[in-house]
Amino acid sequence: MAAARARLWERAAGGRLSLLQKVAVHPFQLQSASVLTYCRELPFSHLSLKPTGTIPSFTSPVPSWSHQQIRTKARGNEYQPNNRKRKRTHGWIKRISTPAGIEVILRRMLKGRKSLTH
Repeated sequence: MAAARARLWERAAGGRLSLLQKVAVHPFQLQSASVLTYCRELPFSHLSLKPTGTIPSFTSPVPSWSHQQIRTKARGNEYQPNNRKRKRTHGWIKRISTPAGIEVILRRMLKGRKSLTH
């Protein structure tokens, strides 16, 4: 076991240990592993091999159309301000001319609203 570790690890300048090795995981996929440690006294069990890169075209074939924007029905554009319609619908003349409008005005008066209508 120690002989195998000695073959994989070589001592670099300043007491650092480094491992650069190509690992074949799949015939179409190569991963490179790179580990650097800063202490000579650490045993080899504390080091971990982390794959740093893969070839994206072979890892997950995703069609290009799946990344496009999907448009749905437009929302949030219901209010188009029009002062003439606002005054005709919610104004004083419209409110005072119907029994329900008079109730709205009285209700707002009882509540103490500063503005009774538009």
